[in-house]
Amino acid sequence: MKAIYDARSRARVHVLPKLGTLRVADLTLERLRRWRDAMVSAPKRVRTSRLATKANVREVDVSDPEALRRRRDTANRTLTLLKAALNWAYTHQLVASDHAWRLLKPFRDTGAARVRFLDAAEQQRLLNTCDGELRHLVGAALMTGARFGELARLTVRDFDRTGGTVFVERSKNGRARHIPLTPGGAALFERLVAGRSPKAPLLTRDNGEAWKPAQYQRGFKGALERAKLESITLHELRHSYASAMVRNGAPLLVVAEALGHSGTRMVEKHYAHLAPSYVAETIRRTAPDLDVAATSVVSLARLTTARAGA
Repeated sequence: MKAIYDARSRARVHVLPKLGTLRVADLTLERLRRWRDAMVSAPKRVRTSRLATKANVREVDVSDPEALRRRRDTANRTLTLLKAALNWAYTHQLVASDHAWRLLKPFRDTGAARVRFLDAAEQQRLLNTCDGELRHLVGAALMTGARFGELARLTVRDFDRTGGTVFVERSKNGRARHIPLTPGGAALFERLVAGRSPKAPLLTRDNGEAWKPAQYQRGFKGALERAKLESITLHELRHSYASAMVRNGAPLLVVAEALGHSGTRMVEKHYAHLAPSYVAETIRRTAPDLDVAATSVVSLARLTTARAGA
């Protein structure tokens, strides 16, 4: 459903207002290129009330390399969506040619996002500036590495006191997993479940209701400002969880399992450099190993002859 919502949103915001009135046959390579490039320099849309008559926007400083990368990445994702729709039309013989969009290439080098980690001192500083139930939400994120949606769906019965784990029934890739907790994490969840109904939301707002996506953001932003930390998202606390494990020597396969990944590819991409021995151990295990230092019979004979001649 998240992918469906994203596709509809991109079509509504970026595609239909600019290209929606055109016939597909009128889509030239140049017109599509101008549309793609305009998305990069256009103001960024920010969260707007449903009752608002005008969308809130924020200007983007494209002179900032990271801001430019993000905008180009957004343009690439939207271009991929448009191409998919147009290719479907071409495959079903609804249009005569795919020449224009087939020749339009996405921006290059847009996938190398800078991943932000909070060290132990920064994590504690952030927790100290969080108030009420927000502190529990942030603490749970830091000590489980779970996504916000996974945390919001947790119920009291998902915490296993005996095993010291919390059960994530549904994750992004559809796989369920048990997340082992540290003593501090187990103590937090023990307090949260005390005397409560098994089916009640485990993490709630101050009014006792379950968290919804937009409801923590204002408080979280304020906590970051009070802690004097640069702007990060709640999701990036997941990176802090994983980076701490890698730095403390956890195998990447274990980290991938804790995060709910089906393999180690994403973990290697984002966290392998944090393990000082990872690259060295991989090279030593897989690269050719020859005894180049040993002196061969031919080299020894040449060395002996050269010395005799001298």
